[in-house]
Amino acid sequence: MVTLYPYQEEIVNDARKHIARGSTGVLIQSPPGSGKSVIIAKIAKYATDKGNHVLFIVHRKELVRQIEETFNLVGVSKELSTVMTVGKVANRLDQLPAPTIIITDETHHSRAATYKKVYDYHAQAIKLGFTATPWRMSGKGFTDIYDTIIHGKQVDWLIANKFLAPFHYYAPTLTEMDALKKASTGDYTKKSMDQAVSKVIFGDVVKHYKELANGRKTILYAHSVEASIEIAQTFQNAGINAIHADAKTPAKERDSIMEDFKSGKTEVLCNVDLVSEGFNVPDCSCVILVRPTASLVLYLQQSMRSMRYQDGKDAIIIDHVGNYAMHGLPDTYREWSIEDQVKGTRKNNTANELPIKQCPTCHMVNHSNVRICVGCGEEFPIEQSTLETLEDSKLEKIDSFKFQADYETIRLKAEYGNKKIEELETVEDYFLFAKARGHKDAWIKFQHPSLKDMSWPAFYGTLKPLKQKYNLN
Repeated sequence: MVTLYPYQEEIVNDARKHIARGSTGVLIQSPPGSGKSVIIAKIAKYATDKGNHVLFIVHRKELVRQIEETFNLVGVSKELSTVMTVGKVANRLDQLPAPTIIITDETHHSRAATYKKVYDYHAQAIKLGFTATPWRMSGKGFTDIYDTIIHGKQVDWLIANKFLAPFHYYAPTLTEMDALKKASTGDYTKKSMDQAVSKVIFGDVVKHYKELANGRKTILYAHSVEASIEIAQTFQNAGINAIHADAKTPAKERDSIMEDFKSGKTEVLCNVDLVSEGFNVPDCSCVILVRPTASLVLYLQQSMRSMRYQDGKDAIIIDHVGNYAMHGLPDTYREWSIEDQVKGTRKNNTANELPIKQCPTCHMVNHSNVRICVGCGEEFPIEQSTLETLEDSKLEKIDSFKFQADYETIRLKAEYGNKKIEELETVEDYFLFAKARGHKDAWIKFQHPSLKDMSWPAFYGTLKPLKQKYNLN
């Protein structure tokens, strides 16, 4: 018998309420490691117990095996459930039972043509979609598939309540990544990543692993298969049991590699994007990022792979490519939406793709065009145009709370700094405008019409949730 945690039960109950009220499409967002599989299985069981047929689809066969195990554990009817990859379903539409409910895992992929084919064929079915990251680099939303969204708990809440492991985030001093160019997919091209990797000081990957995470079960994400193979060999040369795997590794060999990693026989598993969504190794406690990515989805799936909760466990994330500078930290506050996002603004990407740099003295993140650090007054050194060594950079520990507070200030200045007062509407708008312009809280009270006659205690009570939301005082 599987018992859900209260926050998981809340998601299940909310989904059932939306369906009871007539919703035909519900997207459920919950962070990586928060237990989406058991939530999916519980909803499926409620449906099959009432005689409804459930169709579960996902894009990878490894995730199919995982959900089948969870369905069996929860007691979902095998006769009233179909579990398949979306590709197989799309090719067998007239051969499979008609579903009452279609459950899609990792539904940020559901804009693909194969999913649309399934949804159109079973237009009468209720659609439930699950994802940690309802976000597309194109900015396209999901309102043509889902009519409502249920938000799970934020990462910081899950950490504080011991549902995700706390983490320590290390990164090198940032250098300009001018070589990175985007492909039509929105992420960086392999050629440009090859060039960027050769130009940027990362520090020696093995050396920093020994210094920061020696002996920890570790997943390393490289930018290419060639790089992954080379890094694995470098670890082996240093006496550390590491191995590479990719999509072309024969199935039996790949399964053996995964089992050796899960059992602890292999310390470091090197790959590109193979080990991301749905790969669950709770005692993995370290992730090494050697893959630049413009995808918020990929960044969160990879950086949080070591944050599955175990009692007494902490996670170490070693970011050799400065991905946090674009995407924030794993516990950065994010507002997810099913609406279209204007390309280039990306509301869910807290960092908003701002060009930034990190102060080498106080570690504060600054906008790239400043010469003097706004945190400590230190003048930034002029960066060298050519970098040759891969062994001399130093990793800095990124403090989560301070990073978010400093980083949010930079983002708000960029977003609200050029706004006019007449463009402001809500109390939240006035609050963010004041923080961007450096105004005191009292300015908000006297400027916003609904706050002028409010008592000071009530006024500060109104601002309190906004300060907590943005980590701004």
